[in-house]
Amino acid sequence: MEPVFTFLRDLAQNNNREWFGSHKARYQESLDLFRNFTGEVLGGITSFDPALTGLEAKDAIFRIYKDTRFSKDKTPYKTNFGCWMSRGGRKSKQAGYYFHLEPGGCFMAAGVWMPPGELLQVIRQEIIFHPDAFQEVFHDPWILERYERGGQDDRLKKGPAGFPKDFELMEELKYKHYIFSKNYTDREVMTEGFPETLVEDYRGLFPVVSYLNHAMSFTGNQ
Repeated sequence: MEPVFTFLRDLAQNNNREWFGSHKARYQESLDLFRNFTGEVLGGITSFDPALTGLEAKDAIFRIYKDTRFSKDKTPYKTNFGCWMSRGGRKSKQAGYYFHLEPGGCFMAAGVWMPPGELLQVIRQEIIFHPDAFQEVFHDPWILERYERGGQDDRLKKGPAGFPKDFELMEELKYKHYIFSKNYTDREVMTEGFPETLVEDYRGLFPVVSYLNHAMSFTGNQ
């Protein structure tokens, strides 16, 4: 993975179309390495989450080209590689597994980030109807010790409309994202056995992904 890190560092210093065009071969080499890495990780995840069976790495990896139409930052390329491993691939709205490779900023995550309003609604309803099941997963001491809860700085100031204000887990209903993450150093990512380490870290968060996909598919909540 070292060539991938080197390419991304250089891209961050030369984020323009002329440089990228003259280093297209390096980009392709880096993409191929990341695609192989993603495929290996996907193979490991399907051992405990068969919902991802058949998903190909190319369908999980995000494009490096940025959409700058509504952004103040007009640099044309992302300076990271990322993949969203969920049934349906990178465009899926289901809960799944994310990996972000960026020099000095590598991390994994699992759960849902910015789900559409209708799916966020059914997650909250599932918490209302079955609070014990939610707490068993999201307040599991083993998970809380090993991963960081995401979305804590982006919660609603007040409880969502339409939900009882005296609900015992009202603070949980204020979340807009239901996700956990873990950071890695560049050195860790470049070690030979890192894909297996990453798969085991995803395995630890499978209960989170499973719970959320169950909640979002449970039409009885609507």
